[in-house]
Amino acid sequence: MWVYTRVTARQTPRVCRPAPLRARRISALASLSVLVALAACGDDAAPPVDAGPPDAPALCVFDEDCDDGVFCNGAEACLRSASAGPDGCAPAPAARCLPLELCLEAEQRCATDCALGADADGDGHDAISCGGDDCDDGDARISPDATETCDGEGRDEDCDPSTLAGDEGDGDGDGAVRAACCNAQPDGALRCGDDCADAEPGIGPGAVEVCNRLDDDCDGRVDEEGGTVFYADADRDGYGDAARPAATGCRAPAGTSADARDCDDGDAAVSPGAREVCDGDDETCDARSDEGCPTGALRFVDGAAGPGTAGSGSIFFDDRCPEGHALVGVAAAVDAGGTASAVAGLCAPVTVVADEATRPWSYVSGVGAGLRLAVRGAEAALDEARCPPGAVAVSIGPGLALGCAALGVERAADGYALLRAPPEGMAGPGGGTPAGSFACPPREVAVGLFGYAGAGALGVDGIRCGSPVLTVRD
Repeated sequence: MWVYTRVTARQTPRVCRPAPLRARRISALASLSVLVALAACGDDAAPPVDAGPPDAPALCVFDEDCDDGVFCNGAEACLRSASAGPDGCAPAPAARCLPLELCLEAEQRCATDCALGADADGDGHDAISCGGDDCDDGDARISPDATETCDGEGRDEDCDPSTLAGDEGDGDGDGAVRAACCNAQPDGALRCGDDCADAEPGIGPGAVEVCNRLDDDCDGRVDEEGGTVFYADADRDGYGDAARPAATGCRAPAGTSADARDCDDGDAAVSPGAREVCDGDDETCDARSDEGCPTGALRFVDGAAGPGTAGSGSIFFDDRCPEGHALVGVAAAVDAGGTASAVAGLCAPVTVVADEATRPWSYVSGVGAGLRLAVRGAEAALDEARCPPGAVAVSIGPGLALGCAALGVERAADGYALLRAPPEGMAGPGGGTPAGSFACPPREVAVGLFGYAGAGALGVDGIRCGSPVLTVRD
């Protein structure tokens, strides 16, 4: 049916407003309510509508969906259970305030009624409003006697805004409270701890920022104060020039190094990490030259002597090379029957020089021009047999055939050792093959001759051997 409302001068027009609804609750009867309201307000153009049966109310999802806007009656909850209403909301189980508190609806808070009792929560401390020291008289967990706990809600358990947590708030023992522990301040602001890594003792407020991709001082920045100075490294050997600082930071720019110990940034072979070469220069930047390099000539100490036999001659001789010399050949005269009738040793000084062209720390011997020992035996024209340049005699065979080898010196774990290569060649009157009976033991070289000499007698019974000794610079 149609409903009309006549407005006269003595009538007050009705103001059409929707009735208050619970937050977020929308009824399926909304369309029908609108039509009824329009009819009540005299909308002559509205046709009659049959809205049909109403739908069930929508169920709540959050507790906030059930808030009825009243503070003092407590907080409604979305339980969605049999005890709840059709929309899933259940009324508050208790009033908002304690029995000794007044509920101030306009201020949305509870206040202790000092006329009824000054300790509403029964924790032994009166409310501040009643002259006590309890900063929250509505919560028995909060009082000056309570222990502050670490929480992010800002609850001030001990009524002291300056404390953020108890012992559990400093997990690494560095004296700083972790950032998850907060406390409300008198102005309402939330103050939290400032230790951004409470499991790392080396990280916290006041720590020194270093270049490690971490925020060491917990200021929200990473490696911002890692004051590493980088120096120009022109020769790219990993060491920079202390006189040319190039940048400061945590990442080395190209062509720089944090190590400024290079004493010659124009030569990649010169740096503290280089190897010293025996050339008179300081390759290792330690203000010393040629440390570990050999000095002077090799010395030869007495070693084994090859076996000899007593000859028929009347002159026994034992010719040794002078200090620092080694046997590099022999001079001999051979009669028509092939017998050596006169023998002399040929000696030469042996020095050690660096062999930079091959392996570092490797040295070869240099054999210079030497001298000829005195001739033993009958006067005769002598034929000389010499080892190749740079080699010394290591054996003498029948017919005075020489076995020769070069001296090689290498750095070893216990210092320097003389290494002797196998015989490389032979020379001498009468040819033949070097014989073991006239060979020096390993690590020794020939430093002289001994035997009997005389007319028609065998000129050499054996060779005198010596062990080389090398002196090196510290």
